[in-house]
Amino acid sequence: QYIERVMTYDEWTQDQPTNDIAAFLEEHTESGSIIGMTGGGNAGYFIKDRIVVNMDGLINSHEYFQLLKEKNAGKYLADMGMNYILANINILNGSPYKGQYTPYTEWTDINYGGKNLLRYHPVPQ
Repeated sequence: QYIERVMTYDEWTQDQPTNDIAAFLEEHTESGSIIGMTGGGNAGYFIKDRIVVNMDGLINSHEYFQLLKEKNAGKYLADMGMNYILANINILNGSPYKGQYTPYTEWTDINYGGKNLLRYHPVPQ
């Protein structure tokens, strides 16, 4: 009975997205895009024709940590081919990032869950 109560049947229609954030990213990015975000595993499982880079995983890597200290993290993402970042601007401008991505980003007015979708460019703008 517990399973029946928590795993409801026919609650959603077939045309509803399986994952809201994946649907949002598909609507606002091009097929083939590389998208960086924290908590990216959630979207990465369900998104179609795009790559989600889980930036939480980058934070845990020694190489990325060194690049942050050297203030080269922005170039690292550009070299990776990043096309978008979904992030809280205040966090990107605070420690430990301190605006390292700013030269590569272009502001959009597209938001989701308190985060901004930023266009990421391969060379500083």
